[in-house]
Amino acid sequence: MLTQPATDAKTKAIFELRYTAYLDKASIRENADHMFSDPYDGAPNCHSFIEYVEGMPAGSIRACVYEPQKPHLIIPAQELFADEMERYIGHDTRVVESNKFVVHPMFQNRAMRLKFTLFKNVFDKAVEIGADYLVTSPRATQVDFYRGMQFEPISGVKRSLALDFDVVLMACNLKKARKLVNTDPKYKTLRRFGLC
Repeated sequence: MLTQPATDAKTKAIFELRYTAYLDKASIRENADHMFSDPYDGAPNCHSFIEYVEGMPAGSIRACVYEPQKPHLIIPAQELFADEMERYIGHDTRVVESNKFVVHPMFQNRAMRLKFTLFKNVFDKAVEIGADYLVTSPRATQVDFYRGMQFEPISGVKRSLALDFDVVLMACNLKKARKLVNTDPKYKTLRRFGLC
């Protein structure tokens, strides 16, 4: 497997992969371009990654960075969950948001390994900027997966900005998570993938 940051050709592959994955879950409507993107894809603080399996696009994820010294570069969570982000995280905190996390339908049988491998890109970005928190807004049905990575819900349910499902804002305090993951044997999988 090979995970790479997006370039022009890879960006097209990412948008097509997202479209296929979201359409398969009835999360978007069909469109003529067979691609899915949003305005954050063009933002300098948002970085998309794609992973290939046997030469085929298998999964993708996006890491969006908020840094207090660049308050004009917001992240999607600050738009959809403005009150919750201000209340629980604040504006003086470095945050990396994981979003647009998809796995191609053909690779669902390898989804867990793909998810951990892809998510490491988000964690690496958090390490790079010295983030205090990771946040994400998964479907309610995905909350348990993120709880296993030390995320906790910090909001009620809201409708996604661009997708046809409800989401919950979850946050991971990286300092606390690192301490727990590095001392508790039950988190050996997270350690093996370099998450915390």
